[in-house]
Amino acid sequence: MSWPAAEVKIDANLVATLLHSQFPNFDGVECYEVAEGFDNSLWRLGPDLVIRLPRRELAVTPLENELRWLPEVARHVSLRTPLPLLAGAPSDAFPWPWSISSWIDGVPGDEVSPDVLARSARSLATFLREVHVGAPPDAPHNPFRSVTLAARSSTFEERLNELRHEIDYEKVYSLWLKCCDVPIGDRPAQWLHGDFHPGNTLYRDEALIGVVDFGDLCAGDPATDLAGGLMSLPYDALAAFFRAYQLDDEPTLQRTIGWAVFFGVMMVSLGLRDRPSYLRIGQRALSNATRLAENS
Repeated sequence: MSWPAAEVKIDANLVATLLHSQFPNFDGVECYEVAEGFDNSLWRLGPDLVIRLPRRELAVTPLENELRWLPEVARHVSLRTPLPLLAGAPSDAFPWPWSISSWIDGVPGDEVSPDVLARSARSLATFLREVHVGAPPDAPHNPFRSVTLAARSSTFEERLNELRHEIDYEKVYSLWLKCCDVPIGDRPAQWLHGDFHPGNTLYRDEALIGVVDFGDLCAGDPATDLAGGLMSLPYDALAAFFRAYQLDDEPTLQRTIGWAVFFGVMMVSLGLRDRPSYLRIGQRALSNATRLAENS
């Protein structure tokens, strides 16, 4: 798995053109690129704002979902979120919608120490518990997150085969197959962050302060997000994480392990090719999933 190439050229001239044509009150405000994410190009706008522009067509629907639904979900959470403030429209200069959101200063969770991550176990769990409430019937359906583990089998197996010599293939694949058999049951779909991993959490003064990148916000199985705990935390902090979340059923724990295996393989692949800090995330997820399965 590789970081996808941008399908459009996004540079300072384009951003200045979009701002001048749609939000001219920002003319002359300092603006510069800060990151090129998996889906979006991010540009600081003054001290308090960030511009997000899709860098590929697949990112358009997630951005639209974030514009529509994040303000509603964010009302229920205690951590800071990048609330969308202005919606940019497609134009001759840029073919897709874009947004201006609040900026949160902080250090991404994939750049802080394991000790700092461990101390955030309860805060991470509290955030997820606040997000995981019943989703309305018209909540977004995400083709990659609002599905069962078994629905991701072909993708998982392809990625796992690519890593045959990098991880314990037989152990990981056996665990995956076991978790795929765990039923979801008839519980109502809940809101999910959808992409809950350390790179999307923010820390300041060694404390968790915010969560970003809600492009995969959707309705689904909370185990999908709970796997983020296994990607984020040292094993010894997982008990505190699950207690704070008040996880009380074994099937959800088993599906959480399965999603951690899925995301762990994805992160190892990205870490080996494009994002070195993601390698540690993937290795942590696979190690935690294996130890939890052995002890549950």
